[in-house]
Amino acid sequence: MKIVNVMNFVRQCDPRSEIIDKALFPTTKAQMELVKEMDVEHTFLLQYDTLCDPKYIDLFKTESTEKTELGLWFEIVQELTDAVGIPYRSEKNWKWDWHIIPGFSMGYSVAQRELLVDEAMRKFKEVYGVYPKTVASWTMDTHTINYLTDNYDISTLLNCRDQVSTDAYTMIGGYFNQAYYPSRKNMFTPAQSEELRVNVPMFRLLGPDPIHNYDDKKYISEDCEHRMNCYTMEAVWIGPHPSVVDWFLKTYFVNEDMGFSYAQIGQENSFGAQDIVSALRMQLEKVKEMPDIKVMKMCDTGEWFKEQYKRETPVTAVTALDNWDKEDIQSVYYDSQYYTVNVFRHNKDIFIRALYAFDENAEDTYLRDVCTTFDAVYENQPVVDTVIWGKDEEKCGMYFDNEAESFYVNRISDKQLKISWGNKAVVFDEQRITTKNICIRFYPGQAKAKIFVKKDAIEYLYRGREYAMQVTGGTVSEQDGCITVEPSCDTLELEIKIK
Repeated sequence: MKIVNVMNFVRQCDPRSEIIDKALFPTTKAQMELVKEMDVEHTFLLQYDTLCDPKYIDLFKTESTEKTELGLWFEIVQELTDAVGIPYRSEKNWKWDWHIIPGFSMGYSVAQRELLVDEAMRKFKEVYGVYPKTVASWTMDTHTINYLTDNYDISTLLNCRDQVSTDAYTMIGGYFNQAYYPSRKNMFTPAQSEELRVNVPMFRLLGPDPIHNYDDKKYISEDCEHRMNCYTMEAVWIGPHPSVVDWFLKTYFVNEDMGFSYAQIGQENSFGAQDIVSALRMQLEKVKEMPDIKVMKMCDTGEWFKEQYKRETPVTAVTALDNWDKEDIQSVYYDSQYYTVNVFRHNKDIFIRALYAFDENAEDTYLRDVCTTFDAVYENQPVVDTVIWGKDEEKCGMYFDNEAESFYVNRISDKQLKISWGNKAVVFDEQRITTKNICIRFYPGQAKAKIFVKKDAIEYLYRGREYAMQVTGGTVSEQDGCITVEPSCDTLELEIKIK
């Protein structure tokens, strides 16, 4: 299934500038006019303050059709905290504030989070007669998600794409794009057991670029006319450029996947209609030209996912076989409920740029405790990390080859994806990686995890959690900052193991 969700986020207040505040409602009105003009199913996610404003209520009650879904955008605003008698601790005395304190759930106690959820849901039902089926935020803590899904009939959850030190949240090493069933101990981690599985899928927002989202401008050519601060399909970032949109749609919906491809397009109303509507129209025109893509409400996508993948998070992939910029790059993301990996080719180097293990028992830092810092950090267990661990020009990553021209990608089963070049290949399976005719050289750089080299494994200790890459069919050694995995025959097997 190939699915696009047209989803716009609606705030009533944005005090960062007087101009922005005055543009919010006209932008939302223009977004509604556009999706009706294009005749596509769509979702609007409404912040609590819009549930208190008659003009927004009137807009959505009079202009919504059978193709409209209204969901909840769960950023925390002063109207919401006032309603439950909790102080709104904005240092700038704003009614909406993008910092973790006071704008996001982990900035509040567990008891306060439950009050905030109940009030937001109550108010939504009071205004629109039903509870929302879709609840989203740039980030929500795990207790809030457990409380929501235990007490309300939710179809879909959404959080932000991976990003490092952007806004007030870092999210790194997550399930790359599509969707997963979160762990009840950590919303950022897919569950591996029924006992710990939240039975509502978590989708990732914003359509991340599988080449440039991970490390920003590192691989962008110096004279690229589309150098940006964020590499996502948002209308205000790379989304308004037709050639980039063509590349994005080919990468997500034409190139090899594992049977399920998904992208969200749309924009928060803070950016203004002038920068949003023309780009969204162009994107939707291109989507409608692709008959294999189904445009759906977000809630319906969640229900489809639950029916299609009833027992576990599926294996998915996003495959970029070329680059919208002139740099010679290919990039493949493979995700399962056990790990996420990005294989990257830049010029003739093929290497793992990022590999994170998923441990359903690794608790969310804010599961029980209040976040007291400027930002919140969500991450999984790093095995290879060239962003946080990389430094200056020091080599970092797990290298397969340095003389490759290009690679090919083939799905060989429901859970296996093969990347091949010449007489070499890597096969990704749900829990393991198998290589053929490859001697691996791993440069950990300035690793934040403690790494222990054993003859048959690379072992890790990170934030009190132990995990390993177990090696079968080869030996592991270390010299001068390079860990070598030498095969003893043609094939080598690497298995991600959580202790």
